[in-house]
Amino acid sequence: MTTNKRALILDFDGTIIDTESPAYESTARIWTDYGVEFPTDWWLKGMGTDRKSTWVQELENRLGGVIDQDSVMGERQRIKNQLTEEQPVLPGVIELLDAAEQRGIATAIGSSSPHSWVDHHLKRVGLYERFSYVVCRDDVGGVSKPAPDVFLRALELLKVEAGSAAVVEDSPNGLKAALAAGIRTVVVPNPLVESLNFSGAFARYKSLDVLPAGELLDLVFGELN
Repeated sequence: MTTNKRALILDFDGTIIDTESPAYESTARIWTDYGVEFPTDWWLKGMGTDRKSTWVQELENRLGGVIDQDSVMGERQRIKNQLTEEQPVLPGVIELLDAAEQRGIATAIGSSSPHSWVDHHLKRVGLYERFSYVVCRDDVGGVSKPAPDVFLRALELLKVEAGSAAVVEDSPNGLKAALAAGIRTVVVPNPLVESLNFSGAFARYKSLDVLPAGELLDLVFGELN
């Protein structure tokens, strides 16, 4: 494996596009329809993972009864899709990709979401071709963060050592996954998780555009040269 190449791996949900707010809002709406207060703390603990139907099971637990899971999940997905289709690329992302390209830093996506979701939205906002690889949970047997599998697979495909790479994440579970893979991580928390613990992060910023993209990359990769 080559050791003189550098790579930047970005999470997708909440890092490239704000898909976390639509996911939260669509799920909360369903809970409200059932007259149950949405457990924000419970939701935040699972952010950055593959929830699948766990939120439906949690709703059933709190209702103390069985609901039509297929119908409820379908309605929630409809709302989530509608809200997500309106989301633009988050501030600073394009500038970061431009700066990485100028510096010869390879880029990839490392996501707990499926390809059907990630690929669609990357293509929708015109960023799919900007990444050398898009690694999703489909590529690692369905394993999600905080397991490091998607990041380890990205390193393998990029042929880059963990010590020559950096990750951009927005969730505690994503940070745990990157650290478990041995990769230094820049955290840009989405508003839902700003108050959570991000200890171990190399740097933390409110947004990717708080400083020039080139300066950010030089800061992160400068110590790796």
